[in-house]
Amino acid sequence: MKKRYLNTKAGKVVLAAMTAAALLSGCGQSISRAEKTAARSETLQTAKLSLCGGSPVPERELSLAANTAFPQMSQAPSADSYTPLNFETQRSFWFSYIDIADMLQGKSESSFRDSVGEAFAAAYNSGFNTVYVHVRPFGDALYDSDYFAPSRYYTGTPGAAPQFDALEIMVEQAHRNGLSIHAWINPLRCEKPENIGADDSFPINKWYNSQEYNGRYVVYDEQSGRLWLDPAYPEVRELIFSGVREICQNYKVDGIHIDDYFYPTTDESFDREAFLESGRQSLSDFRLENTDLLVMGIYNTVKQCGKDLLFGISPQGNIDNNYKQLYADVKRWASEKGWCDYIVPQVYYGFDNKTQPFEQVVEEWSRLCGENTKLVIGLAFYKIGNEEEFTDTDGIIAKQIECCRKLDNYSGTALYSFKSMFFPDSGHTARVFRELDLAFRALDN
Repeated sequence: MKKRYLNTKAGKVVLAAMTAAALLSGCGQSISRAEKTAARSETLQTAKLSLCGGSPVPERELSLAANTAFPQMSQAPSADSYTPLNFETQRSFWFSYIDIADMLQGKSESSFRDSVGEAFAAAYNSGFNTVYVHVRPFGDALYDSDYFAPSRYYTGTPGAAPQFDALEIMVEQAHRNGLSIHAWINPLRCEKPENIGADDSFPINKWYNSQEYNGRYVVYDEQSGRLWLDPAYPEVRELIFSGVREICQNYKVDGIHIDDYFYPTTDESFDREAFLESGRQSLSDFRLENTDLLVMGIYNTVKQCGKDLLFGISPQGNIDNNYKQLYADVKRWASEKGWCDYIVPQVYYGFDNKTQPFEQVVEEWSRLCGENTKLVIGLAFYKIGNEEEFTDTDGIIAKQIECCRKLDNYSGTALYSFKSMFFPDSGHTARVFRELDLAFRALDN
């Protein structure tokens, strides 16, 4: 974690809240669910007093000491014997490239390991059991890849060789702290042109630097200012499948996770050539079919690597937008077997949203999900302090969790983002930790 942040009052309050359960778990006692909830509540109250000028947080609670006893697996499973760690009901959070970059860029291996370990311990002790870690945000790799260039988030320089493997450390620290870890990739979104290197040993670089494939396999989108892979081509899809395969085969991940970045635009110029070659009459149907081929291929690749590995998709919460803007056939994926194991719609709306009211939207998603697809609802923790209803409604995340738990197909919740929960703006620290406390009380009831 950022040392300069930990020296601030807000940082000390954060760490006090994060270490409460860890301190209890290290005392050798069996702690009941009710006792854990009470301890978390007491710690958050202490944090609130500290922020308001009350009694200071005791010095012994101001850091995650190296000898703090966290719940750990007895040992890391071997490659031959590893059985994926997954939970019937997910309590998930997204650990994005934004969170990772702060801990990774220009840092040593030991520093990164310490920061990730502290972050995952904090998440576990707050009640989470699953993390989606970003490993390919922009057609790059935060792991040792044969197909994708090293991420610039290692060193600040695109394609520069890293000194260590970030995913290997994140897997190690997730399992050490009792978390299931799903490798989160953006299959189609790539870097900006200025960040594409000259090393043609990686396919995206080769295609971008080729007159034949630039504009076909890899396409520039003006609105995003980025390059995107076109899933219409089998060679593109196979590259994505190969990247999934190497993660599943080389790392003890528990699943693969993708989000809502499918087609970047509705502009017909993006894939005009591929569409004309296809002979299809409807561009929408053409793109929906290509996305289906991509999703089915990822699912099959994951299952070939291990039947107990999970594949999850996190589309937009607005069902119509998935079809009209992203060309994502979410109704099919959620209702039919063979597309994904779980689906995490990003229902980032309040109860009072005029066009997408929260309760109505989650009920729509629940009706979509078949018996083979688990429903995990994505919640917008980051909107506390940024959007009126989320800022003005005390306990809004807890109320949304309570609403979700009534759904017929409820299989958990996922919160975005890590930074908003554990590194909030100083003006919202007490409120954020109250929200976390109320949220996990709702899950514990």
